[in-house]
Amino acid sequence: MKRWIFIAVALCMILGLASCGLKELEPETVYNFIDGIAEEFGQSQLTKDTNLIGKRSASGDTYTGQYWADCGGSTGRDVVFGGASVKQRTLRVRGHINTESGQAWIRIRMNEEVTELQADQSGFFETELSCNSGGHYIMVCYDAFEGTVEMTSELKFDSSSSVDLQKGWAKWMPREFSIGGVIGSV
Repeated sequence: MKRWIFIAVALCMILGLASCGLKELEPETVYNFIDGIAEEFGQSQLTKDTNLIGKRSASGDTYTGQYWADCGGSTGRDVVFGGASVKQRTLRVRGHINTESGQAWIRIRMNEEVTELQADQSGFFETELSCNSGGHYIMVCYDAFEGTVEMTSELKFDSSSSVDLQKGWAKWMPREFSIGGVIGSV
């Protein structure tokens, strides 16, 4: 809780001090700043490494990496990958669930929408996620599960996943705005 209060106070101070120079800020700078704040809030939803049922190996950000678990009757949920962001990204999620007993499944939350990935008869699963701005999380759920889970989440690079910052800027920032009583325009 103290962390959130600190972040909120720091944000207010930064915006207050920077409001005089808002006209000079490049859209990309503001875009990345706001994305950084969203990422801070989004990381709090991930299960801490010490509390995971399995093991996670991140690949540079909270959206990508590898996860594996060898369970002997585990029940619970690991929020493995994801976060909050204003940036668009396309993820490829794939893996394998080897079930001896109980159940394990992959649950995906994309903003308000929650879906469960269905593994095929051999236990393999794969999907592509188009993450627009908001909160996106990939979870592994366990119910008295004995077996193994392996999962990889990686960025899929293509021309459709790039972001036009000028268009992105116009979507979330009105032409005229007020921060701390100072009126600015884009």
